[in-house]
Amino acid sequence: MDVTESRVSYRNLTRFVVESRLTNQNFNVMSATRRVVQSDRLRDQVYQLLREDLHGGAIAAGSRLVELELAERYGVSRTPIREALFQLAREGLVVRTDRGYSLMTDTPRDFLQRMEVRLLLDPPLAEHAAKYGSDEQIEVLASAYEKMKKAEASSKYSAFVSAAHEFRTVLLEMSHNTALTRVCAVLEDQFLLVRNEHYKDEGNRAISVHRDGLLLAAIRSRDVKGAGKIAKEYVEMLITTLAKPAERAARKRSARTALPKRS
Repeated sequence: MDVTESRVSYRNLTRFVVESRLTNQNFNVMSATRRVVQSDRLRDQVYQLLREDLHGGAIAAGSRLVELELAERYGVSRTPIREALFQLAREGLVVRTDRGYSLMTDTPRDFLQRMEVRLLLDPPLAEHAAKYGSDEQIEVLASAYEKMKKAEASSKYSAFVSAAHEFRTVLLEMSHNTALTRVCAVLEDQFLLVRNEHYKDEGNRAISVHRDGLLLAAIRSRDVKGAGKIAKEYVEMLITTLAKPAERAARKRSARTALPKRS
């Protein structure tokens, strides 16, 4: 073997070694990435399960969320539970306390403030759904509405809450406006705990079925302005209905504060 052949062989050997090292490094990086993804997926699964339980009313407002109990409930360790609770706290669905986490307990005034924001958002949301929602989406919305009607007729609270949430979720998707959908989704999350309490009353469930039926009919007929009007009137009705209890509670607090102190 001459000098030239020796140099070529040496270069080939060097390239083989470098490529082998790079391959091993890439394999290690890929393996590490897969492990991280698997961890994220577990956390996301716990997060999604918690959200579903919150949306479905399985956890009552004001309840404490104990990591150990939730870990046993979902069959996982406490780490993904802790991560999921941290994420929910960032979104405002749960609150951090000295003893861990708990669900928020809204006052009537808190509820009214959120409804005032919905008064600004729901009409354009309904109009966008009527204008831009596809025929397939309208059928999905109608399917969710039928579930609401069936649950209301049979007085099944949990099934009604689940169907009402599905109806609302589809309505958000039908707007085809990313910014509007995101803002409404955040408000919906903030609203869900009090909404679940609101739906415990059979009369409120019946009103919701009636009003959502009117909204569905307007969307089906592509009545853009009509859909916005129906959404606006429903929120206004809720505000009027809930304003009186909030005002009475505020007056009671003011009266207690104004009472003269005993000497």
